[in-house]
Parts: sequence; C-alpha cells; structure tokens
Amino acid sequence: MINSSFETYFRQHQVSHQWQFMLQALAQVLQGAEDTESLKALFFKVGERMAREIEGDFASVETLADLQDRINVRWSEWHWGWVHFKELEDAIGIEHHAAPLAQAFGEDSLPWTVGLLQGFYQTVFEVLGAGDAMRVETVSHSATPMGIVLRFGSAQV
Repeated sequence: MINSSFETYFRQHQVSHQWQFMLQALAQVLQGAEDTESLKALFFKVGERMAREIEGDFASVETLADLQDRINVRWSEWHWGWVHFKELEDAIGIEHHAAPLAQAFGEDSLPWTVGLLQGFYQTVFEVLGAGDAMRVETVSHSATPMGIVLRFGSAQV
C-alpha cells in the first residue's frame, strides 16, 4: 500500500505547474462538450499516435520482458510512470503505474483519459502482429490515480 503522504507528494510533482491549470481547464471544457465514450475515443487516438512515434523502439522485441523494458525506457523519459506486463491464462495483463493522467486532467477524467493508454498499448500489440480480434480493455473499476489495470486479449462481451 502506498503511503498517502508519499502519494500526495509524488502527484503534486507529476505535472508541471505551468501546464496543470490549463490541462484541468481543458478537461472541464471537454467533459462539458462530449460524452465519456467520445472523449475516450479521442484519447485512444492520442495514445495510438504516441506509440506510432516510437514504434522503432519496440517493433523487433521477442519477449514480453523485453517489450516491458523498452517501453519503460520511454515512460521514464517522459515521467509517465512504468508498466508491468503479466502473462495470464487467456490474456496479457497490463499494469500501468503512476501515469500522470489524474493529476493532469483531474481524477474525474480517468474514465476517459485511460483511453490514451488503451490506444498506446493497442498500437504496440498491433505493431507486433496482433490481429483485429485482440483488444486492450480496461479491467472493470481498476483505474486509480496511481495505477491503471488493462488486459490485452480477445474482446470481452
């Protein structure tokens, strides 16, 4: 369990003060103009773009551990936390820790800003050869300011 004082300190330093006010105002405007699914789709596209920009970093990986290491180099450079991949029975678990989404856009934005990570990881797995039947999805009620749990596998109905 993360000490709440440590979490508060960490989150206060996650997003540059010069951008935090503007990003939270932007989030409020977006939430007033669009529904959650539309915003999630928009952020999915942002995540896709981010992954495409760095696909050379991971396009040739051969193991899940190597993929994790390569992506974590970028997340660290960007101060976007880190990811842990876990092989599950029928999917790949994706645990992304300390993404600055809640701090940048406000905690109320997590239901739609998580789309950025979905789009990012979806694109990563597509670059590596995943088919259309495989999707990155949010694990129900798993998004918190310090951790977002996703799964990559056959689409859940």
